[in-house]
Amino acid sequence: MVKIEHNVRYQGRPSQQEMQRRWNLAREFMKERGLDYLVTQANDGVLCQYVRWFAEVRPLHYTYLLFDKEGGMTMISHGGAGGKAIPWEVGLTNNIAIPVFNNACYADSFAAEKAVEVIQKKGCRRLGFIGMNLITVGFYNNLIKRLPGIETVDVTDEFDYLVAVKSAEELRFLQAACDLHDAAAYAIPSLVYAGRLEREFGADLYRLAMLMGADEYLSNLFVCSSRLAGPMFPLHYQNKIIEEGDALNVLFEVPTMEGYYADLHRYFNVGAPAPEMLEVMAAGIEIQDYLADLCKTGVKGNEVFEACNEWLTKNGFDPETRLCGHGQGYGLVERPYFDAFDNMELKENMYLAIHPTVKAKGASVQIGDNYVVTAGGAKRLTKHPRGLTII
Repeated sequence: MVKIEHNVRYQGRPSQQEMQRRWNLAREFMKERGLDYLVTQANDGVLCQYVRWFAEVRPLHYTYLLFDKEGGMTMISHGGAGGKAIPWEVGLTNNIAIPVFNNACYADSFAAEKAVEVIQKKGCRRLGFIGMNLITVGFYNNLIKRLPGIETVDVTDEFDYLVAVKSAEELRFLQAACDLHDAAAYAIPSLVYAGRLEREFGADLYRLAMLMGADEYLSNLFVCSSRLAGPMFPLHYQNKIIEEGDALNVLFEVPTMEGYYADLHRYFNVGAPAPEMLEVMAAGIEIQDYLADLCKTGVKGNEVFEACNEWLTKNGFDPETRLCGHGQGYGLVERPYFDAFDNMELKENMYLAIHPTVKAKGASVQIGDNYVVTAGGAKRLTKHPRGLTII
């Protein structure tokens, strides 16, 4: 379980050896591709894996990060002019605050101007971007405009392998994340009863997660109670009274103090369950095991998705139309994606959430567990038993 050190402000820090491992990987990556700088951005704490991988802190605002070929690191984020973007020492060469929020569109050049000042001090011929879909137009356009003649390249596809393959230290942190989620799942039956509002249960689960050592961005606590499980809802929609016979659909994905996510999706029935729920639950466990066995090194994400839909349609279920799993880590979702589009190859020590959806006779379940990729298939790290828990 995650431990909270009393009177210590900044907790869950990776070791210096782990951070040096990442920086060395990034420098070698840049050397092989002739890059002078890497540039990336984080816009929230849920999909912030690139900035956090480099600089360990979870951004509170739009945050821009530059990493140069010599290992120098610059962070630009919200704060008072002339001050620091973050108060902690995390190995930054430049820690730059800009006194505007990102929806102040008149100031869309501020971050780029600071980035250009840093880049021009050392010179740059080739600039690599990580996560183009996360980089704001204002920052990108102003950066390019102020750096004429510089070659730019999107290196996300290759860099994602550095982030997706976890180190031994990261895997220890990730197992702790799974253990936290297991503990919460075991506590859920004591928080559920007929006549209770979903919102009341959700609030208790939120508080439990926080006290067990979960960190910021506890937004992925989805709940829904119905006779036949189906959709799930965030806090704003958790307004139904839990009734006798309801299946409570709970998606619980929170980050630990170390910043790592786990995925736990479970179902709890208040009283006797509907027969349809038992049928789809059994199928959900079967297909999850099938997909985990497929997740060997060399298999591609879209191949897992294709195999999932072949299994579903062969067994009389609706096909998956979104994705049936994904990587996790500092990001709630990371590559590889098990969807129709991602051709990323699985590598040993990638950390996965596998959660295929099974629908039949009005019922729908999506059992979610975490795994680590091995040469012989994915090993389940989640320990809480699968299946419908009767309360």
